[in-house]
Amino acid sequence: MILVALLLSCPWLNQATAAGVLGGTVTQAGCTFTRGSVELRIEAAKDFESYAATCRSEPVPLKAIGSEALACRGEAGEQVVGRVRDRAFLVRITANDREKVRKVAEMVAGSMF
Repeated sequence: MILVALLLSCPWLNQATAAGVLGGTVTQAGCTFTRGSVELRIEAAKDFESYAATCRSEPVPLKAIGSEALACRGEAGEQVVGRVRDRAFLVRITANDREKVRKVAEMVAGSMF
């Protein structure tokens, strides 16, 4: 039972907050939250450059999100690539809504500090 809870949990965002961002009930699998056809996904690693390389449009620098953050259009939708100290993260949404992905990126960066 505890193992199932750990597999479904996300250290940076909970299901209720994701539901608020996506505007309704979501299903969760780790750090992937889905509502209908919209998916919100959070990943973290140490390699900022590999995440930044997933940008398909010109990256736009964002201020006040971790040590470094870029917003861009990725393969699967809008995304923010960021770094907090030595840890990189990627927040991606399969919708054309850069403001929602930016809002989540702010939460993720805040929880990494």
